[in-house]
Amino acid sequence: MGDLTEELSIPDNAQDLSKLLRSTSTKPHQIAEIVSKFDKLETYFPKKEIFVLDLLIDRLNNGNLDDFKTSEHTWIIFTRLLDAINDPISIKKLLKKLKTVPVMIRTFFLWPKDKLLTRSVSFIKAFFAINDYLIVNFSVEESFQLLEHAINGLSSCPTTDFALSYLQDACNLTHVDNITTTDNKIATCYCKHMLLPSLRYFAQTKNSASSNQSFIRLSHFMGKFLLQPRIDYMKLNKKFVQENASEITDDMAYYYFATFVTFLSKDNFAQLEVIFTILGAKKPSLECRFLNLLSESKKTVSQEFLEALLLEMLASTDESGVLSLIPIILKLDIEVAIKHIFRLLELIQLENLNDPLFSSHIWDLIIQSHANARELSDFFAKINEYCSRKGPDSYFLINHPAYVKSITKQLFTLSSLQWKNLLQALLDQVNHDSTNRVPLYLIRICLEGLSEGASRATLDEVKPILSQVFTLESFNNSLQWDLKYHIMEVYDDIVPAEELEKIDYVLSSNIFDTTSADVEELFFYCFKLREYISFDLSDAKKKFMRHFEILDEERKSNLSYSVVSKFATLVNNNFTREQISSLIDSLLLNSTNLSSLLKNDDIFEEKNITYAVINKLALSYHQTFALEALIQIPIQCINKNVRVALINNLTCESFCLDSATRECLLHLLSSPTFKSNIETNFYELCEKTIMSPEMAISETGDEEKEIEDKISIFEKVWTNHLSQAKEPVSEKFLESGYDIVKQSISLSNGDSKLIIAGFTIAKFLKPDNKHRDIQGMTISYAVKILENYSENFESETIPLFRISMSTLYKIITTGQGDISKHKSRILDIFSKIILRYHSRKVYHAPEEQEMFLVHSLLTENKLEYIFAEYLNIEHTDKCDSALGFCLEESLKQGPDAFNRLLWNSAKSFSTISQPCAEKFVRVFIIMSKRIARDNNLGHHLFVIALLEAYTYCDIEKFGYKSYLLLFNAIKEFLVSKPWLFSQYCIEMLLPFCLKTLAFIVNHESTDEINEGFINIIEVIDHILLVHRFKFSNRHHLFNSVLCQILEIIAIHDGTSCANSADAVARLITNYCEPYNVSNAQNGQKNNLSSNISLIKQSIRKNVLVVLTKYIQLSITTQFSLNIKKSLQPGIHAIFDILSQNELNQLNAFLDTPGKQYFKALYLQYKKVGKWRED
Repeated sequence: MGDLTEELSIPDNAQDLSKLLRSTSTKPHQIAEIVSKFDKLETYFPKKEIFVLDLLIDRLNNGNLDDFKTSEHTWIIFTRLLDAINDPISIKKLLKKLKTVPVMIRTFFLWPKDKLLTRSVSFIKAFFAINDYLIVNFSVEESFQLLEHAINGLSSCPTTDFALSYLQDACNLTHVDNITTTDNKIATCYCKHMLLPSLRYFAQTKNSASSNQSFIRLSHFMGKFLLQPRIDYMKLNKKFVQENASEITDDMAYYYFATFVTFLSKDNFAQLEVIFTILGAKKPSLECRFLNLLSESKKTVSQEFLEALLLEMLASTDESGVLSLIPIILKLDIEVAIKHIFRLLELIQLENLNDPLFSSHIWDLIIQSHANARELSDFFAKINEYCSRKGPDSYFLINHPAYVKSITKQLFTLSSLQWKNLLQALLDQVNHDSTNRVPLYLIRICLEGLSEGASRATLDEVKPILSQVFTLESFNNSLQWDLKYHIMEVYDDIVPAEELEKIDYVLSSNIFDTTSADVEELFFYCFKLREYISFDLSDAKKKFMRHFEILDEERKSNLSYSVVSKFATLVNNNFTREQISSLIDSLLLNSTNLSSLLKNDDIFEEKNITYAVINKLALSYHQTFALEALIQIPIQCINKNVRVALINNLTCESFCLDSATRECLLHLLSSPTFKSNIETNFYELCEKTIMSPEMAISETGDEEKEIEDKISIFEKVWTNHLSQAKEPVSEKFLESGYDIVKQSISLSNGDSKLIIAGFTIAKFLKPDNKHRDIQGMTISYAVKILENYSENFESETIPLFRISMSTLYKIITTGQGDISKHKSRILDIFSKIILRYHSRKVYHAPEEQEMFLVHSLLTENKLEYIFAEYLNIEHTDKCDSALGFCLEESLKQGPDAFNRLLWNSAKSFSTISQPCAEKFVRVFIIMSKRIARDNNLGHHLFVIALLEAYTYCDIEKFGYKSYLLLFNAIKEFLVSKPWLFSQYCIEMLLPFCLKTLAFIVNHESTDEINEGFINIIEVIDHILLVHRFKFSNRHHLFNSVLCQILEIIAIHDGTSCANSADAVARLITNYCEPYNVSNAQNGQKNNLSSNISLIKQSIRKNVLVVLTKYIQLSITTQFSLNIKKSLQPGIHAIFDILSQNELNQLNAFLDTPGKQYFKALYLQYKKVGKWRED
């Protein structure tokens, strides 16, 4: 009634009233207003409801009065009048006048989309009311017309659930589901009315079938009315695409083809390829996505189709089409890559400069195809032929590191015989024509492959062949040095004596000047040969350094890294300090190479190199890369004088927030010098290493835990001195520190850095220390800071306030300080602060957390109070530690208060709500960790708590993170506190796990489902690990759990990942392979083997249930390929323990499909799963 603008004047006599109602100018909302006042009319107006209903039917039948069809008032009063008239016969007579089907179709067409947003569909309710009185018959075309308009409105629906309801109502009105047979006429009608709106909706929603039921419903219609064997859908598809080409967007075309793939990929793949061609011609930019869909269908695309597509792409002038489609084609059929390798190599060479990533990707796919086809040796022949024919422009394929790496990582597929034939053929080619560099490059690739992972047997077999490299008479190519060097890298004893005798000739000749292109390989050859025999390297070093100096900076850096990393000992012992210094200077230009070098611990055995590296880094202390590198170097390698200089340099300015500087200082101070400025001067230490309160607080926050766990530089220096407090240098330093801190604290406006230093020192004062009074002074000073904050509430006092509270807590918990005399004063201060917070309605989470730490130490025997306060503050790990400390202090007085709190916590599981559920679970875990073995009541209360959690909690009430915390803790307790778990508790945990699993898979996202799934499976695994003896005659419980887990994985296959299935496979394997079968207390340690045999016999009789369930689910639900592959080890573990008798029993129990699947499963097990000695 929302469009009423003014009060309608209703006549007081029947004649005028009927005249008003019949008037064509009377609007639907006015008729509705009149009808709403029928009960108040004093005028005699018999059968007024029938009159108005007849009037509405007349208006609805009138094609010129569409405003009646689109008005909510029309349909609301229509429904109300049907309810008000108690004469079914009269209603039927009236409704027969209504042109029901045309009115329904027209109303669906005209209904405003904005009303769908408000879920206002009053006309549908009226249509269903009409159906209660009349049988409304729709022809097929009329049904499709109505559904066309309904589908057009789906995208305006506010939610997918409402869209599905709206669509389903339209289907129910038209009885479209009753159309059982489909022919070409019906399919043509479907294409005319429903197909385009359906595709438009698919494109607008972009939701997958798994999350949008309307999507599924419409896809089902396409399969039912178009893609049937008796229908010529190929002709209809071609016609539809031609007629609607201008309206079909890219997304519509994609979902159109995706539906074809869903329905046709199983039996009509050839037709699917034709449809690909038709749609691809209209939408060439989508061919890549279409091809991906074909790939995902797990069906084999014909080689002829892929070849034609590849050749079309190669001939295409549209580069984007080539770049996007070709990799997918090569992935779909390895034979295509093998057959058309030369065309593809030409493409790689053409595109290498424009798009090197694309070229290297195609190269990878070509090699992968040959490797998968076991034709890698043929690939070498083809690339040899291609590069020999194309010349140097193609050599990047066989000498560029990235391209070479693609080949070497596949060389493991070659057999020993293939290795021998390949290398012999390449060497024969070299012997025939040593000017051709291609076979030499290929031999080098082979050598890299041999060094990376060839078996010892293979290396021994090809050794005689490779030794020919040293004896080839016609071998005058400069690449020979590189090959010989790589061969010597693979073998330690392959160099013949004649080769060793040639070194004097090589060193004295001008060969270093005539082979500039590969001179570095020649140097590597000489250096490697020096490891075989002793000879004078002076000339080689001079020539090497002369070559080194003329290189650009990048090549210098790479060459220095290669030489130092490959020949560290040789460089260290034979190069001068100046030469080593020059090499290291260049090496430091590339931080990546430097980091790689320092990861090898052997380099630190080379003193000269290490000395040069450290000194160069020390001079570059102002650069982050140098500090990070220094941290990698063992502190024993850094000379004390260098450390002193570095520490002084790094602390020469005011305190720096750079984390690399701090990490480096801590590393250097791990072996104290007691000579640097900050180690000898207390003022200097405070000034250079202590942060101001503001800086200290800004450091906390997102990295709070990390910073709390790290020792400060000041603390490191102070504890270093404490460790040798009786040494004169340390005694003097400590005394100076104590005096300075006392003086500063005694002042009303002392230096804040010295105050913070005092706070730190107070933590380390032992009860027998003569300066113990500093601790009392520090505590009093901290209390004054708290009081000052409570009175002024100035923002600049907050940092020192927080540090003071943190200090108080640490002094008491780690320094055994006493604040009992300040207790009432601190509590009053806290009360004043909290009242001020509440009155100002300002939230101070960090301050409240710090206050909680101190407060937890002051409320003796009030555990419930402290734990309630914990639930009302923002959580931090420090707060957890405070709770634990409270519990430990309370337990020193006895377990009564602890058990009372545990009881209250157990009973709170029934009332907990999600906002504080996570913190409540943390409280329960903190308490459970402190249940002692002799606290029998605590054991019982722990079991009660788990039972309460199992009984009352669900995801909406408890929250996913809370579940994760709880089950992680249970997993830990199963191992660390096995005595907490009674027989009853262990058996209750199994259904608890399943209940939680069901909650998670039904309410959480995919990532959380898999994380939670793995976590809970691990809990069950831990039950098996530690408590298997409690299930000696209870195997049916585990069988039930495993069957339900398999069912959950099968049902939620789309959201389960391989990691979840891996966890299940491990669980099944552990179930079938008992490794802890006896109670540690039962004294049967000498009967382990017999116990395992007995357990296996018992499992063998029961585990058939699990295998049967797996077979049944594999047939009915069908696990995805990844899930099935991940579950395979677990199924094989079942087969491992079954005897022939159990296998026969299972075979007899299964039906025909089950027997066939079981046979295939068992054959697979014997082939790849059964253990064999060979």
